Amino acid sequence: MAVPVNNGLVVCSDKRLLNETTGSFRDDFVKLHKVSDRSVFVATHTTGFLNKTTGKMGFDIFDVTQNFVARNAFLPKREYWTALRNEIQAKLSSYLSSQKFQDLPETDAANNRLLFNLVFFSVDESSIRSYSISVFYEKALRPVINVADVVTETVRTPKLIGKGKDVMMLFARDPSLGRDPTILKFDQSNFSSAKTSVSDAVSFASRLFKLTSSELPQAAVSAAHDCALISYREGFVWLNDSGETVTK
Repeated sequence: MAVPVNNGLVVCSDKRLLNETTGSFRDDFVKLHKVSDRSVFVATHTTGFLNKTTGKMGFDIFDVTQNFVARNAFLPKREYWTALRNEIQAKLSSYLSSQKFQDLPETDAANNRLLFNLVFFSVDESSIRSYSISVFYEKALRPVINVADVVTETVRTPKLIGKGKDVMMLFARDPSLGRDPTILKFDQSNFSSAKTSVSDAVSFASRLFKLTSSELPQAAVSAAHDCALISYREGFVWLNDSGETVTK
C-alpha cells in the first residue's frame, strides 16, 4: 500500500512469500525495492516460478526488475518503460519456453489472466506518481504473454494494490472493522495528506496487514511487513513500526 503524507509518500508491503505448488511460505521476504533516492518498486500476484529440479527461482520479476534498474537510471519516459517491458517479455518468454507444457502455470481465469502487477512509485518536489505495468499470461503450447502499456497516476489518496480488493470486500461484510480509528481516517472521501503523518500511515498499514492476515488467511498476507518513506526533502528511508527512521 502507498499513503501520501504531509512530507512525502509512505510505502508498505507484507513479507509473505508463498510457494503455491507446495503451500509452504516464509514471512521474511522484502518486497519493497529502492530504485533511486526518490523512487521504489513493488510487485504483486504471481511474481516468480521455482525450478522444480534445482529448487531455485527460474523466473523472478524482482530480480529482473532490480537488474534493469541497476543498469538504467530511473527516467519515467516512454523509452524507459518500453525497454523494461521488452526485457520482461523476453525473460518471461525464455523461461516459459524452457518448460514442458504440463509444468506450465495455469491461467488465472478468475483475474482475467493476470500474472503480476509491477508498480513504481516516485516523488518529486511537488507531486507523487505511480507507474503500473500489468503482465497477462495464458497457458498454451506456445504460452501467450501480454505486457501492457504503463499506466501513470497521480497519487493523492491511499492506494491499495495486490489484496486491496479482498480487504474492501471484508469491510463490506463487516463494516465495524472499517470503523477502527486507525483505518477510518484513511477513507478516500475525507482523506487529507496534509493532515496525515508518517506514523499515522505506518499505523494504518500495520493494522491492515494484521487484519488481513487474521481475517483473510486465503489472501496469504503476513502481519510482518516493511515500510519506507520517500520524503520530498530527504528522499528514501526505511521505517520501523513507530514510523521512525531505521537503518537496514
